[in-house]
Amino acid sequence: MFKPAVVDQVNIEGYWRTKKDILIPGIKRVLEATTFKELLDLAFEAKNNLMDLGIFNEVDMLIDTSSDHSVHPNGYDVTFQVKEKRLLTSSTGTQIGNSEGNMLFGCRLNNVFGRAEQVKADLSFGTRTRMSYQLAYFKPTPGTPERSFTLSAQKSTTDVPMCSHWEATQGLSMDYSFPSIIGQHCLSWEGTWREVTGLAKNASFEIREQAGHSLKSALKHTIVVDKRDNMAFPTEGYFLKLAQEFAGLGGDVRFLKHNLEYTHSLELLQDVILSWSFQGGNLRPLFGTPTRINDRFFLGGPLSVRGFSTKGIGPRSENDSLGADAYWSAGLHLYTPLPFRPGRGGLSDNIKTHFFLNTGNLACLDTSMRFKFI
Repeated sequence: MFKPAVVDQVNIEGYWRTKKDILIPGIKRVLEATTFKELLDLAFEAKNNLMDLGIFNEVDMLIDTSSDHSVHPNGYDVTFQVKEKRLLTSSTGTQIGNSEGNMLFGCRLNNVFGRAEQVKADLSFGTRTRMSYQLAYFKPTPGTPERSFTLSAQKSTTDVPMCSHWEATQGLSMDYSFPSIIGQHCLSWEGTWREVTGLAKNASFEIREQAGHSLKSALKHTIVVDKRDNMAFPTEGYFLKLAQEFAGLGGDVRFLKHNLEYTHSLELLQDVILSWSFQGGNLRPLFGTPTRINDRFFLGGPLSVRGFSTKGIGPRSENDSLGADAYWSAGLHLYTPLPFRPGRGGLSDNIKTHFFLNTGNLACLDTSMRFKFI
């Protein structure tokens, strides 16, 4: 494995719509290999880089001795055989979670201009999200797929029965994602027109006060540090997400909002995982503008604090949840294998016994709100 090696050629075959300059940054490190082990490592890294572009269905790799063996006795040629995705692809699916079910339809233009650009159109219907449209343009940076720009437009209508109204939104957003030594950053701007409408006959007075239009223009920064060994069922590592949002660059919504999420997992015994989590946030109104129900925090439900109905914790008026300006929640979880699972390597590996302990609370910092706690 430590035999000297020199890479004479790196070839990519099978592409015709993709521009060469988007491919070279991901494979050029293969030429730096000095041993056969380094060659294998860098070749697999290059293969992953090509797949990460999101424009290929398949990437196969062939390492062979150099065609001109007399020049370099230890020379090798590396060939990547790729299969491009079709220009137009579509998808359908269903999504169930957080007490809601959705039907999803989408289509995508892949590699539109030959540099891994994508145009995506999505449509969804659900039990609460009555209708949602989104059109987005995605452009990665050559050689750094983690660095990308996204421009999107969206429109949706959502039923919020816990607050006795519907919410209609439509707007534009721009996102720029980039990596750092700390984690993955996302800097975004959002301009959204919102309407609280469709009030129920028994809606409380506090909800009726929120009815009408609002225009939000906000800058947001998010950083994610993900050190988990598996996104779905981590056995070790931690996940940290910190977001700050400033609204007030136009429109009539003005606030400063912070939110923190942290989870950590540890394998106590084989297949016995202990996990703990914490979330917290703060919403501070600016320039004397009161907070709106669209922007407040809510707690309660299967993906929040179990044992309570969705949005069932915190300030209420009659039967309506009003949300609050600050919250915290914490959880302790123990995952173990099923008592009588048939064996390893099957579906049972993804079905576990779950013991949990949840706690949390909401606090209202806006003293002008009239409410009662539950």
